[in-house]
Amino acid sequence: MTSVDNINDTWFDEFNSIFTGIISLIFNLTLILATSRVKIYSDHVKRIQIFTAVLRLLFSVLIIFTSPTLAYVMEAEAVYIVKGGFQLPIKFGQAMLITFVTFVIFSCMGPPMQFLQVVFIVKKNPRAQKQIVFFTTLLSFLVSLTCSVLISLGYVPDSSDDKLSEAIVYNLNGKGKSAYLIASLERFDYNLMDFVADPISWACTLYILAVLVITTVVSLVCWIIIKMEIHRGSKSSNSMKSQQQLNTVLIVQFTLPFLTIHIPFYVSFLMPLFRVETSHLSIYLPYLFSWCPALNPILVLIMVKSIREKAFSGFYNKSGNNHSSVMNIFIKPK
Repeated sequence: MTSVDNINDTWFDEFNSIFTGIISLIFNLTLILATSRVKIYSDHVKRIQIFTAVLRLLFSVLIIFTSPTLAYVMEAEAVYIVKGGFQLPIKFGQAMLITFVTFVIFSCMGPPMQFLQVVFIVKKNPRAQKQIVFFTTLLSFLVSLTCSVLISLGYVPDSSDDKLSEAIVYNLNGKGKSAYLIASLERFDYNLMDFVADPISWACTLYILAVLVITTVVSLVCWIIIKMEIHRGSKSSNSMKSQQQLNTVLIVQFTLPFLTIHIPFYVSFLMPLFRVETSHLSIYLPYLFSWCPALNPILVLIMVKSIREKAFSGFYNKSGNNHSSVMNIFIKPK
């Protein structure tokens, strides 16, 4: 577990946040411009990809301004999320931290929602496509909004937390007073001079855990359905290659958040709360949060030929006519 004496320099947090933010800005903007220029893509696919890229950009900007440090502190028996980076008013800083945790959840909602959309798109039902895009977008916002409310009720510190946490926050951010959130199963009660149960914080933590588990299950189930639908489709060589590319892109878009958000969150946030020893992993793994929105567009540009060509050339290569065989979910209806 982490002691308050172990952390006092957050320069790497801020460097990591700014560096990944710049990478995210460059490649997400490149991906947005390239996707909008790929004529063979359906409007549904373009909207999904561009909307997702814009959200990744917002997440990166948020990380730059918050440069959060996550650490389990034994003395307080709690996980602290402390704001670093730019100096901001405490209340505004807390609001940004709440938004940061919400975006972590929202980022985990992205892959399963995309999987659900693709499941209905491969069914080739135009009416269902429009409905599922609206439904998944609305569901993502509702789940994330619920998370924001629970965080505001369960993780925002009160005056008692401030008394206990003044030195802790200083040692975590190395700059003195700063905005922070505190997640614990118990809170210190100065009237009783003892730790007491914190049911609202419990509820928030369990809600976040449920979202992470459910999104993982939904993604895996949808991937299986899509794979089955693909095998029922066209058997031409070019089409099968396109379908395999689609499968690969989808599974990468699921795997990247799982490795950079799910696992760090489990290890640095949830496991310490349940008294599971995580050593210094709980300090360093959260650095991966900021890499998710930065690496995702790079992988898409590498793996999707039609987008890559538009990103790095201003015209179609004449030999690129093979794109006419791209799977129907990518092709504009005539």
